[in-house]
Amino acid sequence: MGFKFWFVRALKVFLAVAALLFIVELLKQHSVQEALIFACTWSLITTTVFICSRLYQSRKGVECALCNDIPDKSDKNT
Repeated sequence: MGFKFWFVRALKVFLAVAALLFIVELLKQHSVQEALIFACTWSLITTTVFICSRLYQSRKGVECALCNDIPDKSDKNT
């Protein structure tokens, strides 16, 4: 898994979390500027933690059923 894979994954996570947090902050009646700053800040933190943990798990060979980015090595035919 190269740089492009991790960049695209990080971008997807960042945008999804930012959109969700932005909407929640607007529903809490914060200003658009405050909501945007809050959403971008916490999205960056969340994305960093997620990508770093997935890189660590990927290097250790830990499989993630949800992400499904590491192929299953066990032989299910036996």
